[in-house]
Amino acid sequence: MNFLFNKKIIYLLLIFVFTPACLYFAFDRENIDINEFRIDSGYQEVSLSDGITSYKDIGDKNNEVIVLVHGATFGSLAYEEYVNVFVENNYRVITYDQYGRGYSDRVHSNVSIELMEKQLKELIKHCEVEDVILYGVSFGAAVVAKYAANNPENISFIGYQVPLINSANIPLLSVAKVPLYGDLLTRVLLVPGVLKRIEEYEGLMSKKLLDHYKGQFEVKGTEKFFKKFFLGNATSNRLDDHNIIGSNSIPSYFAYAEDDVEIDSQLVEEAIKKYDNPIVKKYSGGHFFSSGIERKVAQEFIDSIKK
Repeated sequence: MNFLFNKKIIYLLLIFVFTPACLYFAFDRENIDINEFRIDSGYQEVSLSDGITSYKDIGDKNNEVIVLVHGATFGSLAYEEYVNVFVENNYRVITYDQYGRGYSDRVHSNVSIELMEKQLKELIKHCEVEDVILYGVSFGAAVVAKYAANNPENISFIGYQVPLINSANIPLLSVAKVPLYGDLLTRVLLVPGVLKRIEEYEGLMSKKLLDHYKGQFEVKGTEKFFKKFFLGNATSNRLDDHNIIGSNSIPSYFAYAEDDVEIDSQLVEEAIKKYDNPIVKKYSGGHFFSSGIERKVAQEFIDSIKK
């Protein structure tokens, strides 16, 4: 009887402990240090309160400034065509990688919307900019909204592309919340799911961007960052922020896709109602509708500023 009992215990340990542990280590994709990853990146670096931020500051320092803020998974490298269009239209452009993405440090404590706003605020101060035009994409639009709501006097114009208003519809997100196995499921399901989401757009992206996107997930600490990012308040409700921004009559621009399965277009339209006559552009093509037409989308934003 004791033998059978002990055998069952061994089987249970194999099923619920040893096998998950083996899978966890077998699927470890992080094999590079952030300092090695950012070699020859072409980005400048500044040590802010919570870590090193990699950024670019391009264009005549006397021109109006556009600060471009990327989304939850793509770093700023994805918006090079936007930057080119903005500079060609005689703007100074600041673009950067948020913590945990691209070439910036992986931070693990207090991964929150406040952290991302603080990073943006400190970078703007570092670049000695007083008045800015903000352009945020997806989660970057949430960061932009948080910053603008707290600093409305510093914003001359604000643009949102597929703005995250109240959490993205990420089906795999719940796996990170599973007790005991959250880390394993994040590694074998959530991160691969994030990587897989761009497959249908690969033909519209350069090899350089695709390699960079996938490569950032090989940086030590990225997986841990994303788990805390998705489980924290980073993707919380921003409607109150939009209400504040709208009440301050900041000229604004929205570009979104009604067929976006990740961002609820009804929430975007609810946010739009908080503004007085914002410029609104509707597209089709889902969350990444701008893939392949980046220059067109960027120029439409510039044209909206000049109206």
